[in-house]
Amino acid sequence: MVVKTTMSYIEIAKLIADFEKRISVLETTVVSLKRENADLKERLAKYENPKNSGNSSVPPSQDPNRKTKSLRKKSNKKIGGQKGHKGHQLKMVNNPDKIIFHDINDCTCCGEKLISEGEIKSKQIFDLPEIKIHVIEHRTVKKTCANCGLENQSDFPKGLVQAAQYGNKIKALCVYLQNYQMLPYARCSEFIADLTGHHLSQGSLSNFQSKCYDNLEDYELRIKKLLLQSPVLHADETGVRANGKQNWIHVLSNNQISFFGHHIKRGKQAIDDFNIIPLYNGNLVHDRFSSYFSYHCKHSLCNAHILRELIYIEEVSNDSSWAKQIKQLFITANKKKKKGKKYTAKYYARIIYKYENLLRPIIENYNDKYTKTKEQRLAFALNKHKDLFLKFIKQQEVPFDNNQAERDLRMIKVKQKVSGCFKSDRHIKYFARIRGYITTIKKNQQNVLENIQNAFGKNAFIPVLGE
Repeated sequence: MVVKTTMSYIEIAKLIADFEKRISVLETTVVSLKRENADLKERLAKYENPKNSGNSSVPPSQDPNRKTKSLRKKSNKKIGGQKGHKGHQLKMVNNPDKIIFHDINDCTCCGEKLISEGEIKSKQIFDLPEIKIHVIEHRTVKKTCANCGLENQSDFPKGLVQAAQYGNKIKALCVYLQNYQMLPYARCSEFIADLTGHHLSQGSLSNFQSKCYDNLEDYELRIKKLLLQSPVLHADETGVRANGKQNWIHVLSNNQISFFGHHIKRGKQAIDDFNIIPLYNGNLVHDRFSSYFSYHCKHSLCNAHILRELIYIEEVSNDSSWAKQIKQLFITANKKKKKGKKYTAKYYARIIYKYENLLRPIIENYNDKYTKTKEQRLAFALNKHKDLFLKFIKQQEVPFDNNQAERDLRMIKVKQKVSGCFKSDRHIKYFARIRGYITTIKKNQQNVLENIQNAFGKNAFIPVLGE
């Protein structure tokens, strides 16, 4: 049976157009709802899977449950020293500072005098001598020549300008305690009093800091020149508080030298004022902070940051297999490099092929009408900077991460936890320069207290690159 329609072709076309319009609206609504759903999941993730030091750059001190999560896999080894490990035991020395002879003259049995020499046994106690302030008085004399009548005056040692002043040893100890052991002024003064019985004013401690800072000015200029010669430099920055205001300490370092600089700004203005990176031509390792890309040196990026971000995506995303696989790709490539795997074009091509294929679905499914999710932002960043993230494979001298700079900066946070905020910008400057000097001394396995004393004598330690 044939049913005749009363609708014209024009009416049918209009009806089809109306259906197509409705379908288009519904498709747009579906996309919008999916986007809203993703946004809600992202917001809920902050509560269900909060960021911590294991899945982001959040410091361990701000972890919700204060439980750190290591990137390392759990091993099957027992806790403590492993089989075959040789322990360290205190050993006797050949030339002790003092010998106390415990003699015996009478027999414990019959009381007769003991004449013959017996077997001698020795045991040693390692301890500190009594510590107290040692006062040295210097005297000069004036003498008249019997021949010509000229009055001759002897001289005080160079640097002795006041009737009573502190020596470089106690100055060095206080500077060490404040800038390496992180003691605040009050506790440093208390420690010296408990140790020696001598009470140091906080004003004197501040003067020690100021003098050491001034004497290290030439050292810092020479260090900056040495940093420019380094093939690889690590850069990072961290916030500090001074009088309730946010300030920044920047670090530039390698395995021998640490430069710390204080500035009220975090970005380009601070980097320009330090004037190291603008002159640098080597490879700068950093955490993708945008200001660093303003400079024409070579760049490589920290993969430890990326591993933490990939872990976060694993925790909050329903389909995070790509993040898990890229994380494993990074870890495996780093392990192979540590084991001596050499770069070849074929090996790198295989890695980059897998890397790009894992990212492609995330990038291609992005609708540019909407704001990127965290997952999409990370995927786009990994794709944009893939050569910089994987640079450690191609170049032997390029490290996998920026842990050198992070280790250098970590104790800045300890300083604030122990001492609270700095009193002023001036005190941050003192700390930054002196801390950089002490860290450089430690990296070169030199005696810290001795070299702080040398700084007070304007003979600061200068490392030799490559040694």
